Amino acid sequence: MTKEYSLGNIKLLSDIPEEKLNLLGQRCKWRRFEPEELILNLNDQSTDIYFIVRGEVQASVFSETGRRVIMSDLKSGDYFGEFSAIDGQPRSATIVALTRTLVAQMPDTVFIDILAKYPSASIAVMKSMVSVIRTLNERVVEFSTLGVPNRIHAELLRLAHAGRIVDGAGRISPPPTHAEIAARISTHREAVTRELKQLERKGVIERNRGSIVIKNLEAFEQMVEEARAGKID
Repeated sequence: MTKEYSLGNIKLLSDIPEEKLNLLGQRCKWRRFEPEELILNLNDQSTDIYFIVRGEVQASVFSETGRRVIMSDLKSGDYFGEFSAIDGQPRSATIVALTRTLVAQMPDTVFIDILAKYPSASIAVMKSMVSVIRTLNERVVEFSTLGVPNRIHAELLRLAHAGRIVDGAGRISPPPTHAEIAARISTHREAVTRELKQLERKGVIERNRGSIVIKNLEAFEQMVEEARAGKID
């Protein structure tokens, strides 16, 4: 198997010997997707798991009225589709490629066999699911208790933690569009535009084409936590 078509960069499978990993790769269907191309649709009945060998994808759900809510972005080395691979239920999100993407599509039976044979993989999947639950809990509380500006702050903080932190500043790069931020917190683009301008005027953030920088991440974290605790509006 060529280096391009290899599962070697998949963190979940890092404890599997190379020879065995090559055999697993041969049992996958290797698929390429262009930017904005649909990979999986919400409620699809398929049950394979997908490993992102190269590229980035985005997971979203849609309300009955068609409003999109972005759940997460995934990059090279990550995976998706594990929920349906484990429980056999329909897909819980729509997955779209953000960049040119290469994925390894593995049958659910092969994935379940990996979890049975490699405890480290099972533990990694459990930790990932716990992280998903914690993030969803945070979002439920935010949607129920925070106004739109505070929800924007909380989402910027999540994005900063997923990016680079240098000298106490959080860098979000590349920056999401205002529409993407709005879709993450169930609001409209204009509200995001207004709040980002307000944060910039106050000197809380700096913006350019390549990034959004939260200048004092510790102070920003405190502001978000105080809002979550109901200490500020």
